[in-house]
Amino acid sequence: MTFVSVGNARQPFKRLLEGIVTIASRLPQPVIVQHGHTPFGCSVCKSVDFMDMNEFVQNVRSAELLIMHAGAGSVIHAIESGKVPVVMPRRVSLAEHVDDHQVEFAEALSEAGKVVMVENPEELEDAVKKALSLKGLIKLSGKESRMVSLVRNKLTEIATKIDVR
Repeated sequence: MTFVSVGNARQPFKRLLEGIVTIASRLPQPVIVQHGHTPFGCSVCKSVDFMDMNEFVQNVRSAELLIMHAGAGSVIHAIESGKVPVVMPRRVSLAEHVDDHQVEFAEALSEAGKVVMVENPEELEDAVKKALSLKGLIKLSGKESRMVSLVRNKLTEIATKIDVR
């Protein structure tokens, strides 16, 4: 199963979803797409605008493949589940978010080997192959759990300093 999530930001994230439509038939089936505020339709995919946290976590744990925006909460759930997600960060220059914190977050985790980062829809298919080749090679350890905790604490610290109105 493939689980795709764009999170719940109000800004549309067409770039990621257009890429999914292009490769959906070649992804592990079924393909479940949480599309948020972005209109989405694809005959190969089951789509839902939003889901509660329990359903989100269940989909992350059950998925063979995760493709998602680079939202901290989404990515942390993926890493805690022992997965290496394909992530595409939302960009302020494309009116996908209020700033580029997702870019910085995804770059740091990509350098650490925790995610496969893509910038463009055209890169998705190769990134999917890479992420699937890593399946089963990532093992959770106390060190990785501490890493997740450190990331979560740092993001909380940053969030309390930022006024995003």
